[in-house]
Amino acid sequence: MAQFQFRLESVLKIRERERDNRRLELLQAISAEEILLEQAKLLDARQKRLQEDLRAATRAGLLDVDQVLAYRRYELILAAQQDELVRQLKAIREEIERRRAALLEANRALRVLELLRDKQRERFRKNAVKNELKQMDELANRQSSVEGDAWAEC
Repeated sequence: MAQFQFRLESVLKIRERERDNRRLELLQAISAEEILLEQAKLLDARQKRLQEDLRAATRAGLLDVDQVLAYRRYELILAAQQDELVRQLKAIREEIERRRAALLEANRALRVLELLRDKQRERFRKNAVKNELKQMDELANRQSSVEGDAWAEC
């Protein structure tokens, strides 16, 4: 019996690789987001520690203006870093959504070909069964006609 051959197998493989690439790109973007979220936690911890240090310095009774100014400058630096981190998080989340949409589209394109392949395989199988039954019927008819001829000769 002949084997089923999907004529678009090479296109199917290309779409599978494309889907896998889109999945990898999405995972990379998610990983970048996780790194940024970890940096945000560290930045929050630095800001809290700075606030505690500033409170401790002002409670001591003697106020060192230079030290307070240094704390305030560092606080501004941390705030600027926080703003930049928020901007980067927003950008990476937009990128994640774009990559997620690209992965969904790649999955759809692949699924269309897989469904086509499955339909063609099923049609091939049905035709093969139909042809086999037809051949068996012809063989049975020949067999019965040979037996009929043999009876007629007797």
